[in-house]
Amino acid sequence: MIALALGLLLIAAVGTVYLGGNRTYRAEQDAAQIQDAGRYALDVIGRALRQAGYANTSSSQAAAVVPFAGTAIKRVSAACPSAFTIQYDGISGDKDCQAETIAAGEIVQQTFFIGEDRGEDRYTPVPALRCDAVRGSTPWFPPGNCPAADAGAALLRNVEDLQILYGIDTNTDQSADRYDAGNGVSDWSQVVSVRVCILVRSETPGSAPSGQTHFNCAGALGTAADEAARFTTVTTDTRLRRAFVGTFTLRNRISAIP
Repeated sequence: MIALALGLLLIAAVGTVYLGGNRTYRAEQDAAQIQDAGRYALDVIGRALRQAGYANTSSSQAAAVVPFAGTAIKRVSAACPSAFTIQYDGISGDKDCQAETIAAGEIVQQTFFIGEDRGEDRYTPVPALRCDAVRGSTPWFPPGNCPAADAGAALLRNVEDLQILYGIDTNTDQSADRYDAGNGVSDWSQVVSVRVCILVRSETPGSAPSGQTHFNCAGALGTAADEAARFTTVTTDTRLRRAFVGTFTLRNRISAIP
């Protein structure tokens, strides 16, 4: 009986150590996946923002420089403040965000937003960063309506939030004098930089304790109303979450000599 009791205690101890080690390993894997996803998302958005307002002009020094005729960047709507649109002159043979080939002379419009991706499971939508691209031969007004949840193509799953601050140049020195979420932007041609925050979660639950609290995008961007609003408590699952922030200059807006 003593030997049996000692054996059961040993098995319980080994099981506890194994489960603890497995949970730690899983949390480290999820943290690494979140890190990779966050870097990828900011890289994709940053590349697009650097294209905003690009004008495909002649390389000849004798040719007149023609500015971009479209709307380089604009928030879609106050109803969906995280959705924003960029436009630029496409280069023949390049790809848009939906991996479609751009033809010569086309103007590309790309709308980034948080939608959903059902993936293999058609019944359980997963929050995702999406991009809806359209192309045409003449400029048009950016969309004024929020995109459908499944519009365009899913770029990255498990992105729960996207928040944008627009850097406004009010004195034409090619430097942002203030950042605005979009409601206070009256002239979108004054936007010279963009600050982006994305909130990424782990693919599967089980890596975090229930009732976890994480730093949200309002906290990361400094737009939270108070200290408490900088954090969000989630009790519905046990996924890890992390906010990523990047600031990008619209280089096609600051190329001119002030």
